[in-house]
Amino acid sequence: MKIATQHYQDSVITPYGNNHWNGKEKIDISKEKDDAVILEISAKGKRAIQLKEKNEFEQNIVQVDKSADDLPAYSGMYDVDKTISSSLENCSKEEQGFVYDIIRENFLIGNGSSVSEEERQANISLGMKKAEYAANNFISEDKKSSFLDAMESIAKLASAGKMNADGNMDYGVKKGNYLGHGSNLVYTTDGLDMMRSMDSGAYDEYQRISRESSNSDRQLNTLKYLTNWYSNAVTKNPHMVEKYEAKSDEYIEKNVKNQKVDSTFSDLKTESKSAFIESLKAFQAQNPNFLSNIVNKELSRKYWAYGIIA
Repeated sequence: MKIATQHYQDSVITPYGNNHWNGKEKIDISKEKDDAVILEISAKGKRAIQLKEKNEFEQNIVQVDKSADDLPAYSGMYDVDKTISSSLENCSKEEQGFVYDIIRENFLIGNGSSVSEEERQANISLGMKKAEYAANNFISEDKKSSFLDAMESIAKLASAGKMNADGNMDYGVKKGNYLGHGSNLVYTTDGLDMMRSMDSGAYDEYQRISRESSNSDRQLNTLKYLTNWYSNAVTKNPHMVEKYEAKSDEYIEKNVKNQKVDSTFSDLKTESKSAFIESLKAFQAQNPNFLSNIVNKELSRKYWAYGIIA
């Protein structure tokens, strides 16, 4: 009996389609509707949710560590994410980490309270030059163009993002999960984000349960609530998933496709590591008080030091 969870999010994975995960039986909790989302949980796992012996349940949870810096970062736009993942298939771990850090640190930052909007947009510009460097130096020739188009799509998504009063960024698209990697990347609907987007009252209740549960009970209590909510929601609204997905598509069409990306760092050289670093240092010398923390962090990145001859 094993249930896969994530340490940062008490959620179940609900793929949209007929994908298989580790050969486990899937339980269609929407009564086999054609547009169903299938809950990624084994038959024994479903029984585990109902166990009164929570210790037995907790001992069989598989924790998936998502804390490593070189793990993939995704935008939620499946075609874009798959293009990038496929482009990186034959790259080294350091090269993959370099690209995914662009998405995390230059494009889709979680909180923007430490920078002005001008600086946030300039940071996106820096990310696009780093993507250009990647395309010129380690992305295969046949995938270079599609890779850059995909990275630009995420840059546009980032540029259109909005910050709330707490500094947290909202990029307007669904937060999908993924199974597999590279050209085998498979999109899965994030049940918790669907709740957040489609049923704010249920999401508030989920958060209350999470807050008020003890550390030992939280995983079980929130999983049970999310599972029951989903089962009832798709029964009452069998087209809920399509509506959830459509919200992202509509947002991208309206707000992202024609978005312009900042060009602050357009003059950076991208033909080699040494050329990139020297041109970034030149920018810093000419603009000593602009984006200094981010530029300093970039210049100290281990990736740039590797392979550069002084």
